[in-house]
Amino acid sequence: GTLRWPWLTAVLALGLLGGSYHLFNKYVTRGVLWRSWWGQDTYISIQINLPRGEELDRTDELARFFEDKLRDMPEVKRFTTRVYPQLAMINVTFPDSIENTQIPPAIKEQMVAYSYQFGGAEVRVYGYGPSFYGGGASPPNYSIKVLGYNYETVRAIAAGIGDRLKRFSRIRDVDVNSAGGWYTRDKATEFALTLDRQKMGIHNLTAQDVVYQVGTAIRGTVRRGFVRVGGDELRFDVKLEGADAVDAVDLPELLIQTGDGRVVRLGDVATIKEREVLNRIERQNQQYQRYVSYEFRGPSKLGDRVRDAVIAATQLPEGYSIEGQQEWRWSSGEQKQIWMVLAVSLVLVYMVTAALFESLRQPFVVLLTVPMALIGVFMLFYWTNASFTREAWIGCIMLGGIVVNNAILLVDHVNQRRRRDGMPLREAAVQGTLERVRPILMTSFTTIFGLLPLVLFSESADSNIWNALGLSLIGGLASSTLLVLTVTPALYLLVERGLEKRRAAVGEPVAVTS
Repeated sequence: GTLRWPWLTAVLALGLLGGSYHLFNKYVTRGVLWRSWWGQDTYISIQINLPRGEELDRTDELARFFEDKLRDMPEVKRFTTRVYPQLAMINVTFPDSIENTQIPPAIKEQMVAYSYQFGGAEVRVYGYGPSFYGGGASPPNYSIKVLGYNYETVRAIAAGIGDRLKRFSRIRDVDVNSAGGWYTRDKATEFALTLDRQKMGIHNLTAQDVVYQVGTAIRGTVRRGFVRVGGDELRFDVKLEGADAVDAVDLPELLIQTGDGRVVRLGDVATIKEREVLNRIERQNQQYQRYVSYEFRGPSKLGDRVRDAVIAATQLPEGYSIEGQQEWRWSSGEQKQIWMVLAVSLVLVYMVTAALFESLRQPFVVLLTVPMALIGVFMLFYWTNASFTREAWIGCIMLGGIVVNNAILLVDHVNQRRRRDGMPLREAAVQGTLERVRPILMTSFTTIFGLLPLVLFSESADSNIWNALGLSLIGGLASSTLLVLTVTPALYLLVERGLEKRRAAVGEPVAVTS
């Protein structure tokens, strides 16, 4: 039937390719799939960072605070802790029955709330797995880079972007001054003491009195002197017990002694606030750069659209620019390498088939089976909601050398029927296709069945690195097998029909070389 309307067949095949690509491009996540230590499990990671010079006991004390909170939560299956002098890491796992529910995100929010209670320590809480990212194995971390020659203008643009991002319910942890990476930030914090001189006057205090007593409480130094030991003069400091750990929350309760012997709370004469300060300034080609990073909870395709919409809605002054970036994705160089390898593989296939058929036209009939295979790849990834990763691209490159085998087998047999038996073009295409249905189906099905174990025994479409490879090969082989038997004969007829008519018009014998 396809040989009666070959042009219609070709147009329908092209429509299938365009429609499948539309679904693939709109709904399928593409990029690099990064996995955690626990694969697809849901877990929470709590990281505690303290300044250089802190002792192990202080870090362990903060870690035990979170351990005490987690111990009282029956939903937590297990938590493991590693403590170093300036770093502590706690990993929290959950039972299988709740790891795909909203309970882990709720516990994560509780841990985030607890993290705000500590001054001088940076506590960051991350959530991984299906409960947080809809089946993804790691959080899709987004960053938007702002460039410009005026630092304050760049800061204002970044702040505006951050305000718009916070309006989306799926976005968390918006940081308008990050380093653009998941584990690094440019911002730092400090505690500022603001003195109320009017209240100090009421209590007969001077700024020097308050600063000295606060400094003594923080640094713990009450006396400095020298002592001679063995003929050597050594300097010594006397400090109060517990002065090595001062909680900023308790600092307003510090008692300040007035000039007339009374005591007053520090919070009555001053305010203490934590404020963000810059850790560094970066410039690119003399332009200040600032990153707005955030955590998007949901599919990466939706995250991409949200990011693009926010960038499009940002009005920029002349000379300023925005670059949207998503971490854990391929670089442009990697994408170019993939396309180059695919192009080289197709060129090699063309050269081999051109030598086999002794024709420059018929190899195109064979190569067109590759886009036929892509129809199955697009539809299978759309249907399974799998991520199109590097392994999937490797599968597509392999398809370039596998699916053409069926087309070579079919075209070569049709050529033999025309050359050996002298059949007309249309009859040879029909007869040659019918005679090759069985071997084509057998070779394709045996390959597909051999690949099925790669995807049948996985918990999800993204459980293993070979899932994407198997899906690419299975989908491509399935669609190419069906279309090779229906569309390829029509394409062969279109390619050869013009030449046969020209030869018949000049009275030349119609012959096919192979």
